[in-house]
Amino acid sequence: MGTISQFFQPPLYWQQFEELCVGLLTETYDVPNAQQVGRPGQAQDGVDVYGKSARYGIIGVQCKRLAELDQNNNPFPGGPISRAFLRKEAKTALAFKPDLNLWILATTVRRDTHVQGWVDELNEEWEQEKRGRIAIVWTWDECISALNNYPRLQREYYRDVIGIHAAEDLDEIILKTFAMAFQRPAFEMPLHCESPTEFLDALKDTQKAVRTGELVDRESRHVIRKAIGGYRELSDRSSRERMSEIDRRLRQLRSQLEQGLKDGTIRRTGGYLDITDGVLARYLDTLRERRVDEMSAVLVAAGLPPL
Repeated sequence: MGTISQFFQPPLYWQQFEELCVGLLTETYDVPNAQQVGRPGQAQDGVDVYGKSARYGIIGVQCKRLAELDQNNNPFPGGPISRAFLRKEAKTALAFKPDLNLWILATTVRRDTHVQGWVDELNEEWEQEKRGRIAIVWTWDECISALNNYPRLQREYYRDVIGIHAAEDLDEIILKTFAMAFQRPAFEMPLHCESPTEFLDALKDTQKAVRTGELVDRESRHVIRKAIGGYRELSDRSSRERMSEIDRRLRQLRSQLEQGLKDGTIRRTGGYLDITDGVLARYLDTLRERRVDEMSAVLVAAGLPPL
C-alpha cells in the first residue's frame, strides 16, 4: 500500500526559506557542510546556500521566495519565473567562487513545464561552452517531495504541521492565534489610556487575525504568528459561527469608534481617547468586554484556557 504525502505551505519569510534550503541540500545531496553564504545584504554572486557533495562536487543554491501575484496583486502569466529572470540569476551565479558544479534555483512557486524547458536550454548552452556546471530548479513541488521523503526535515522545520493529526488539532492552532490577538492592551486597558490610532490599529489587526489567521506585531508590523486560515477554516461549526459573530461585533465596535471621531463625540486629547458622552463610553466598553468574554467562551468550549 502506498503512502499519502503531506502538503506543506512555503515558509512565511525568505530567511526561513534559506534555512530550509540548507536542510534540503544536506539531505538530498548528502552535503554535511551545507551552509548559508555570508550575511543578509552582502553580495553573494547568485548563491545563498552552498556546500560540497562527494558525488556532485560544489553545489550552490539561489533561494527565491516568490509570490504567485505581482505587486499589483495580479497573477503572473505562466508563473513568476520568466526566462529572463532565470538567465539573469544563472549569469550572476557564474561569478561565485569556488566554481560550482551544480547551480540550483530554489523557489516557492509550483512546477512549470515552461521553466524546465528554459533550464534545458541553459544547460545545452553551458555544455557547448564547456563550463562544467549544470543548472536545475527546485520548485515548491520538489521541496514538498523532499520534505515527505526526509522525516528529519519535517521534524526540524514543520513541527506544528506534522503535529496535526485531526481537524481538532488544526482548530486548536487557529484558536490559539485568535487568543493571542485578543491578549493586547486594546482589550485590557481603560479606553482613555489608548490613543485613537493605536486602538483602531489593534481592532484592525484583531479582525485580520480572525479572518486570515495572520497576526502582526503592534510596533514592528511583522507577522508574529500565522495559522492555516481564519475562522472560516474551523472545522467545528459552533466555533465557526461564534467567531463569525465576534468578527461582526468587532466591525461594529470599529464603526462606532470611527463615527465618534468623525462627529466629535470622541475626541483626541493629549494623544488619547476622550469620550465626553458617558453613555457612549460605557457602550463602547461593554462592546469590548463582551468580545473578550465571547472569545473566552469559544476557547473554553474547545478545551483551551480562557483569556
